[in-house]
Amino acid sequence: MKTLSVEFYKKLILVLLALLIIIPTVCAVVFGVQNSLLRRQLAAIATEGGQNGSQASGKPLDFFAEPIDYQKLYPDLYSTGEIGTERLYEENTVYLTFNSTPGDNTGSILNILDDYDVKATFFLSGSADSVSLDQMKAIVARGHNVGLNGYSDSYQQIYGSVGDYLADFKAIYDLVYETTGVRAEIFRYPGGGINAYNSGFYQELNAEMLRRGFVFFDWDVTGGDTLLEGASADQIQSTVLTGMEGKDRGIVLLRDAVGKEAVPEALPGIISSLREQGYQFKSLTAEIVPVVYSYKGAP
Repeated sequence: MKTLSVEFYKKLILVLLALLIIIPTVCAVVFGVQNSLLRRQLAAIATEGGQNGSQASGKPLDFFAEPIDYQKLYPDLYSTGEIGTERLYEENTVYLTFNSTPGDNTGSILNILDDYDVKATFFLSGSADSVSLDQMKAIVARGHNVGLNGYSDSYQQIYGSVGDYLADFKAIYDLVYETTGVRAEIFRYPGGGINAYNSGFYQELNAEMLRRGFVFFDWDVTGGDTLLEGASADQIQSTVLTGMEGKDRGIVLLRDAVGKEAVPEALPGIISSLREQGYQFKSLTAEIVPVVYSYKGAP
C-alpha cells in the first residue's frame, strides 16, 4: 500500500480549511440576498396595500396572521384619507355637531348657520326619503362637513357583532356617497363610543374601524336636549354655555330630530355668546384630535 506523503496532508488540510471558510461565507451571502429580496417584496406589498386602501394608514401588515372573519368583509370599505401622525388641537374653537340628521329641523339649522357664517358637522343617519336626501345634499352644498352616524334605528341590530356593525356602517357609507359624492372619513357611534350595546366588544370594534382608516368622535359638551325632557331653547343654551366653561375647545352635541324644535331656537344665543367669549366655529375633520370615551370618561 502506497504511503501518502506529508506534503499531501498539508495540501488536504489547506483545502479543508478553505472549504470551512468559503462555504459559510457563500451561505451567508446567499441567505442575505434572499432575506433582502424578501424584505423588499414585503415592503412592496405593504406599499401597494396602502395605496389600494387595503390597510389603514400607518398600520403595519401582519403577513403571518390569518385575518379575522370580519376583516374580510367589504374589502372596499376603507377611508380614502390618511390618518397623520400629528393631529390638530385648535384652541378657542367650538365644533357644533348634529346627530340624528337629516330631520325635521335641518332646514332651520342650516339657515341659522348661514346667517351667522358658521360651519358645523352633521353625522348623518339612514333616512332615504327624497326630502332627507335633498337635505343631505344641501348640507354639503352649504359647506358643512358630514360624518356617519348609523343606518338602522335598532341598536340591537347595529351592535349584534363587529360584522353587524360593519354591515350598518357600509349601508350609511354608501347612501351618503351615492347622495352627496362625499366619501366620509369620520363617524360617530350611535349612542356614543361606549354604550350598553357595544360594551362587550367596543375595543375590538374600535380597532377594526381604525384599521380601516376611519376616525370617530364622541363629545365633551351637550345641549342636554335628550337628558332634559322637553328642554327649552334657554335650557339648551344654558347647558351648552355651562359645559364650555373653562374649556379651550369643545365638541358640542346637539340633535336634529323630531321634538327637538328648541335646538335651532337655541343656536343664535349659543353662537353669539361663545363668539363674545372669543371662540371660533369650525367643522370636524379627520385631522382634528377627537374626544374618545373610555369607561372612566364615558358620560
